[in-house]
Amino acid sequence: MPLVTVKPKFQVTIPAKLRKGLDLREGDVMEASVVAEGILLRPKEVVDRDAGARRVAAALARLEASPEDAGRSEDDIMKDIISDIAAAREERRRDT
Repeated sequence: MPLVTVKPKFQVTIPAKLRKGLDLREGDVMEASVVAEGILLRPKEVVDRDAGARRVAAALARLEASPEDAGRSEDDIMKDIISDIAAAREERRRDT
């Protein structure tokens, strides 16, 4: 198991082998929580939801609705698109 050292200002370096396994990059955001065994770090994705919603709405406005989307609200369509994007990102992380 890789070891890390607590540096001044309480910084730690995550070993390269672990970073590559999680596809961590400089500037990524992680959530830290205290658990029974110590500290758990989890990668988190930060999304500006308002900006994302505006981009999706603008893209949708330029497209004609497909037959399967006829009668669906923009909110429902956007939720499906966001879900598809999250699934694609997860698949990309698994493939690297």
